[in-house]
Amino acid sequence: MPLFEIAGLVIDVDCDKPEPMERMQEFRIEQRRPADLSIRFKFADFIPVPEGHSISDENLYFKWLKKPAEGTGYYIYSSEAAYGNILVLADIDAEWRKGIITCRDFTDSNPDESFSKQTWVFAHVMMGVIYRYNLLNHNGTVIHSSALKYKDRAFIFSAPSGTGKSTHTKLWQKHVNNVTILNDDTPAVRIIEDRPFIFGTPWSGSSLIHCNDSAPLEAIVILEQAEENRIRLLNNQEAILRVMPRVFLPYFDRKMMETSIGIFDKIISVVPIYLLQCRADQAAVEMVYQCLK
Repeated sequence: MPLFEIAGLVIDVDCDKPEPMERMQEFRIEQRRPADLSIRFKFADFIPVPEGHSISDENLYFKWLKKPAEGTGYYIYSSEAAYGNILVLADIDAEWRKGIITCRDFTDSNPDESFSKQTWVFAHVMMGVIYRYNLLNHNGTVIHSSALKYKDRAFIFSAPSGTGKSTHTKLWQKHVNNVTILNDDTPAVRIIEDRPFIFGTPWSGSSLIHCNDSAPLEAIVILEQAEENRIRLLNNQEAILRVMPRVFLPYFDRKMMETSIGIFDKIISVVPIYLLQCRADQAAVEMVYQCLK
């Protein structure tokens, strides 16, 4: 069974098909080590809707359920857009340390294409969700952002989708030497010896831009589109209001939520947070560069 190491966590994946792990190969390790997270794949020609209490609809295709028995875990499933049939179902324990992902097998109905591309995308996303909340057990969280590394330091650029965070980090690559994008959508942040570090992960949204690297987190920059470029340091209250919506918080579980808020507090207590109101141009990059260098 292949092992992967992401942000220092070892993931054991038991799957006899390579597709769910195609985007993770950069993180594969050969040395056998105890797993922090175990994920097993199963395949079925039909996946029934599990019983549970609805707790979240992340979007049109992903449904979250809490298992009927208290403290036993969660289900997450995704469906076809056209017919609503379940394509992928994740069965997760209460501690987010073990997950069983069942994928629908279309062999009987379509021998030429037993698994759709959408199935594998959903399966990969499911692994990312399980990893995201397992990370809380290791003093870490995931922030919706684009993270870059420059001279052994990492910076996060975050904003609501469509604001231009990916555009801004690509401008850094174009105009500043020695810049690496660690992850263009969901980098991991871990507190190690009281210092936050940013790690690349294989879950990087539609851009698929990521790498297996890390660096100490030096600053968080919140982006806003504007006609003129300007940057300022946010106070603590402003920082909370601007950054917290970008963190994947487990609203569905009080204990996990307390852990997540504690990690968030540690991050913003030691990392400066800036508001950059800007155009998508080289001058905006230069302004941030001068501020953070």
